[in-house]
Amino acid sequence: LAKHGYVLQHYPENVLMPGERRATLSKSKGIHDLTLRERQIFADALKNNLLTVKTITGKDARAKLVASRRPVIVGEAPAPDSNNRRGRRWFANGRLDRRG
Repeated sequence: LAKHGYVLQHYPENVLMPGERRATLSKSKGIHDLTLRERQIFADALKNNLLTVKTITGKDARAKLVASRRPVIVGEAPAPDSNNRRGRRWFANGRLDRRG
């Protein structure tokens, strides 16, 4: 995504992000790591245009994506009753935080 200047926005809160590991697995297996419920949430987000792709055209902005100074995936806001105050962000280097 970063190399092509794409940012995925509004990634569903209750779905594993790319590279995140489920505690019961020794290594990430991509989409197969998602539970059936997570797959349904993800599919619904795609069908309802909630999950969007933003194109970054500026050379400096794209460089920041590749250098992991800007997130490549930005998660949706957590539910009001969540223990988390901010959404998740995933960077090109695999770093994940909750500063979204």
